[in-house]
Amino acid sequence: MQLPPATTVVCYPIAAVPVNWSARPTSQDELNSDMPYLTSSMIEAVVTCPRWGIIHNVQHKRFVIGYRQLALEAGSLMHDCLAAFNLFHLITEHDLPDHAKFHGENLFRDGRYNAFNMTEALRRYQDNPARGFEYLVYSVIGSSDYYDEPNDKNRTLSNLEHVALQLAHHYLSNLAQYRLYVKDDNDPTAPVGIEKSLDVVFTIQMSDDTVQQFRFIGLADMVYENRSTGVVALGEYKTSSGMNDAWRETFRTRHQLTAYIGALHAYFDNVKMDVIITGSAVPVRKTTTPVMTFSEGRDHESILNFLNTALHARHTINSYPGIHAVHAPMYTHSCNRYFRPCSFLDLCTAAEEDRPIIWEQMQLESNLSPSELKALLRKE
Repeated sequence: MQLPPATTVVCYPIAAVPVNWSARPTSQDELNSDMPYLTSSMIEAVVTCPRWGIIHNVQHKRFVIGYRQLALEAGSLMHDCLAAFNLFHLITEHDLPDHAKFHGENLFRDGRYNAFNMTEALRRYQDNPARGFEYLVYSVIGSSDYYDEPNDKNRTLSNLEHVALQLAHHYLSNLAQYRLYVKDDNDPTAPVGIEKSLDVVFTIQMSDDTVQQFRFIGLADMVYENRSTGVVALGEYKTSSGMNDAWRETFRTRHQLTAYIGALHAYFDNVKMDVIITGSAVPVRKTTTPVMTFSEGRDHESILNFLNTALHARHTINSYPGIHAVHAPMYTHSCNRYFRPCSFLDLCTAAEEDRPIIWEQMQLESNLSPSELKALLRKE
């Protein structure tokens, strides 16, 4: 069939893109005004599926579900173990026990840090370094509120202890060579490079000569420092069910790491454009390496790509505020992500007039993600 000639030509303007950027710490006035912020989780969720990302990660609304998010729980516990190793590193390698105590009590509240008994860990470490780290593993996991889920045979306490012990031995043989950032050796309250809070404002020069800004928060697992050159480097820790080549390749472009490197420029003058990534397999398998450390590079263009994606996500979020999020685009290729049907399927398949009613009845999740909560609690 021959189509009739077009009578209207719609011309879309070419989108402006970032061409330059800078980062600075969020000001006290901006903090007091509760300036809206983005996180890497928000950005990734919104570009995965706008409807799910806005409602789930920005508005924090949930359906009541009958299962635990064990991947998050297990990952958080392994991060606790690594943070404890880093605090112990301040004692054993930096000779800064007061720094370790101050920041340990900030990181592990309600007396949990004291339950680690660093004095006993140090005594065992002096006899045999491996024994000191092994003692820490059992102290950190034993003082947590993690418990076995009968339906999950991979993320059991026994398996997580095995993962953490492998990480401890890897730390001694590999990560112990990196010096953690310490702002002031004489001031225990000064910032250190262990789960460093990032709360910054990016200022972006666009290709059409306009200027955009947005606030970004995150949590750097480690910040390493070369004291002879003044260069600092980002260190990140990840867990995965299988650390194969495909898993490793994802970090070549992962925006979270790019964002954190950009954010570090708000605090330091000389930031290495590489990230040191350590990964643990959960559970430990005979067919794969249990722990690996490798580096991935970034450059100016990488950060511009992140900023372009972040601005796109922010525009999408602002276009569907409040209850209007039920009308945000639905990207159906992600309805079965992670091999589990999306928890929002009932919302998305409901009649249009029913969606606002369902949205109103959804539960507001008061708990932020572990990294988001720590980043907001620790102001440095």
